[in-house]
Parts: sequence; C-alpha cells; structure tokens
Amino acid sequence: MSYDIYLYRSASGIPNDDEADALIGKDTNKYGDKEVNPAVKLSIVQALTAYDPTLEAIDFLYGEIAKLTADIIAQEKNKFDHIQIHKSDGDFNISITVYDNHVIITTPYFHTGANAKVLFKDIKNYIRIIRETAGYFVYDPQTGEVFDPAENAFEGLDNYLGVSEHLDEIFNTGKTIPASTPKATTKKNWWQFWRQ
Repeated sequence: MSYDIYLYRSASGIPNDDEADALIGKDTNKYGDKEVNPAVKLSIVQALTAYDPTLEAIDFLYGEIAKLTADIIAQEKNKFDHIQIHKSDGDFNISITVYDNHVIITTPYFHTGANAKVLFKDIKNYIRIIRETAGYFVYDPQTGEVFDPAENAFEGLDNYLGVSEHLDEIFNTGKTIPASTPKATTKKNWWQFWRQ
C-alpha cells in the first residue's frame, strides 16, 4: 500500500486526467508505440540526483545512471525503458520511476508526524525539479487532482496522514480510508482499487 504521484508530459498543455491516464498507460507499455525521450529521461534523473545526493539510480552493468549519456540510454532503450531511483537515506523509503513521458513517485504509508512532513517537503521539491526540468504536470490518483505544479502546490500530506496515522485501524478492522479523509470526486481508475 503506497501513496503514488504521477507526473506526465502533456500534449494539450492543460492538466487533464483522461490525458494523464492515456499517456501513463501507453508509456508503461515497454513494447508499445510511444514517443521515446532519452535526453529528457536522463535530464530528470540528473536533476533529481544532483539536488538530493541520497537519491540513487544505479545499473549493475553501467553503474551510476546519472553519469551516462543520452546516447547510451537511447542505444540501450530496452534496458533503460524506465529508470528506478531510490532514496538511500534509511529514514525514508521513496522510489521514483522515470519513464519516457511520465514519472511515478511512490512512498509507503508508514510515516507519521514530523517524518511525514519532511518526506512530503522532499516530494514537493522533487515535483518542482521535474516540472522545471521537463515541464510535467501532476496527477494525484488518491485525490483525482490534475494540476500544473508551476501554478499550484502539491498538497497531499493530509491525505497521506489520513491513511498512515490509521494503518493499524484500517488493517485490523478492514476499513478503507477514515471518514475524515476527503474523497475524490473523479472517476476511479484501474490502479485505484482502494477508492470507494
């Protein structure tokens, strides 16, 4: 169970959940017909790891991915269909997966209080860096919100805490999300199995 944030390259220039759904589905298909952007993909990895040295993207054959060239990423497109970045800081568990046209930021629901606030401050900064580097919009499937992070700040902390602070209760009673957590008003997507 994790909180997932999607950032995607919009063709329309207007935040739209249908466009986000379509692009994410197409982009995650390794063998599908999609636009390949090795230079953008690598620039996102380089910008994130330069900003936060506790983020690591390492390949067993090539080593530190941020030090590679876009040509290597393009030549080895099957190997680098997506690039995994993990936070090496033991206090926080976060994973960032960079595809050609979208990025997924994932963190499990086990941080509370001050730790959750620090975690979400980092996530906001990662979102800002991805927006500045690639121009991507944000899609938060937990709330159904789609927005341009250059115009609106990511505010997922309350939703995250609504789950993380009640995990024992949720698992022990079979409840879904506490009633105090706002419910999304948009349609439910295939990966949103927990939403009512």
